[in-house]
Amino acid sequence: MKRTFTVFLAVCMLLLTPVGCGSRPDPEPASVGEDTAPAGNAPSIEYDPKTATVRVTGADDYAALSFPDEIKDARVVEVMDDDFTLSAYLVKLRVRGFDEQTELSGLIDRTAKSLRFIRQYLRENAGAAYPSDLAALPVDVKIDSTYEYRTDKDRITLRLDEVGAHREFLYLLALMDCDAVGWEHLGYAWYVGTCINPYTEVINEWPIVPELPYYTQCLAGGVDPDNMTAADFRTVYDACARVCFDKGLTGWGSYCESRPVTDEPDFSRTINKEPGDTLLAAFPAASFLAWLDEAHGFEQLSMFCFGQKSFEEAFGTSFNVAYKTWRMWIMDNYPAE
Repeated sequence: MKRTFTVFLAVCMLLLTPVGCGSRPDPEPASVGEDTAPAGNAPSIEYDPKTATVRVTGADDYAALSFPDEIKDARVVEVMDDDFTLSAYLVKLRVRGFDEQTELSGLIDRTAKSLRFIRQYLRENAGAAYPSDLAALPVDVKIDSTYEYRTDKDRITLRLDEVGAHREFLYLLALMDCDAVGWEHLGYAWYVGTCINPYTEVINEWPIVPELPYYTQCLAGGVDPDNMTAADFRTVYDACARVCFDKGLTGWGSYCESRPVTDEPDFSRTINKEPGDTLLAAFPAASFLAWLDEAHGFEQLSMFCFGQKSFEEAFGTSFNVAYKTWRMWIMDNYPAE
């Protein structure tokens, strides 16, 4: 089953803005288990001059990779791992300032750890919502020219246009594999992918700057713009929601920040709207889901977002009541300037 969000994700990339996790502590990296690579494999790095391709196989500690001088001539890097493959078009990344000698090993390492962490976190915390069949599939990550995810019977394919800021976002959408993507799916992807996952690429790519309309609220919420962690992203989503309540969903920022998800032309639930579809942009949706997680637990949150329970079944109240209570909480905790 194929899902594409090219327009939505391309617009999101125009303004990436971090989001902090309030009082939630930093999650621990995945412990050694079925989703962690065993130690001991020595990496193999080969350069094929005919295709200008660097191939990496058999590594466990990708952060320690040291590439040969030929990497400067390579057009493509290909990584073969038991859990994933990664293919990156280096020519395009270089145009955007990517330095493969200093950054490539970290990109590969975070990709491996991030995918393993998400699978393990969901397995340990999502309860009956854990998508065991989809989570068992290998993942192909392609960094080339578009934003797309594809779920087939034997693998999941993620295509990115950047180093990796949407890697987790696309992977979580693929795991949910829903026919009609709604605010809860977009919010869950951003929340789990950036607030909970400690290996998110967003830490390196999402600056908190004074030009942001919610910069002051981020600082008041304890965000250190020069030392961002995954736990800070929840605060940024909360602060964004506060500005949404002041300015409305009127397009003052990116689609993710300031427009209801139904405004996005690739959004797939625009005809039969559900509660929340016209009230929330993706970032405020992530804030709302984080609040629901803290109030009701991650399993109930996942049961709702994976479509196994209705809102009332998962949280014991209606959407309207929960939304109004969350809005009051945001207004109280993130006062206007």
